[in-house]
Amino acid sequence: MIDNPSILIFDTTLRDGELTPGVHFTRENKVKIAQQLEEMGVDTIEVGYPGRYPKDIDDIIAVSQVIKNSTICALAGSQEAEIQQAAKALEKADKSCINIYTLVNLNSSSKIVDKNSVLSTIHQQISQAKNSCSQVQWTAFDATRSPINFLAEAVQMAIESGAKIISIPDSLGVAEPEDFYHLLENLYQNIPRLQQVTVSVHCHDDFGKAVENSLLGLDLGVRQIECAVNGLGARKGNANLGEIIDKIKYHQSYYTSINSHFIPKISELINNIMYG
Repeated sequence: MIDNPSILIFDTTLRDGELTPGVHFTRENKVKIAQQLEEMGVDTIEVGYPGRYPKDIDDIIAVSQVIKNSTICALAGSQEAEIQQAAKALEKADKSCINIYTLVNLNSSSKIVDKNSVLSTIHQQISQAKNSCSQVQWTAFDATRSPINFLAEAVQMAIESGAKIISIPDSLGVAEPEDFYHLLENLYQNIPRLQQVTVSVHCHDDFGKAVENSLLGLDLGVRQIECAVNGLGARKGNANLGEIIDKIKYHQSYYTSINSHFIPKISELINNIMYG
């Protein structure tokens, strides 16, 4: 996996991008945007979170009916009902992915969290999801503030349970580049099986480091970057798709399937939808 210079692009404009204050995409908008994302060569399009937003079920179905080359992704929390909703929404997708996220920052809750219970949940939910889609992605939510030893245990469990993509996010956009690099480096050093799956990163831009943090793991083995058109997303947004592609385009060692000529077109489409 590490020797592969091809970097997958996972676009979350339609899901995380809709968390941008004031942004709402109609079903027609989502279909148009998805068609342009597929045309430009995006590998995975995350369309929605059907377990939390019921309207996203029909949005995902509508997008699935017109998208044939890109993988269609639905987000789900670590609850059986949310995974069932994601699976239902993805039934018509030619290539489908359920992205399950699990909170791994054990210090974030006032309740005492049983680590073994979290690990058991990871195993159960991935085992459930992998029978309902083409591939399962598991996301270690709030990874940068998780105890590193537990994070490693959780990642190992996700791989053993059948997740083919492991996402290490800077969920709150708080990681300095040096710290994020060392986190990824630690995981690669201590989990040999990471080299057998696709490692993804999902970085927010609260401290203005999203693009830098998204790219720094490539030499370690990161092979998927999660981003959004115009950097849309919760709070200060996600890594900007156009900036990510531009950086990789001029990198000597890596490449993507993206046709960068389409980036201004889709950027303009998004702006027109947002601002009329």
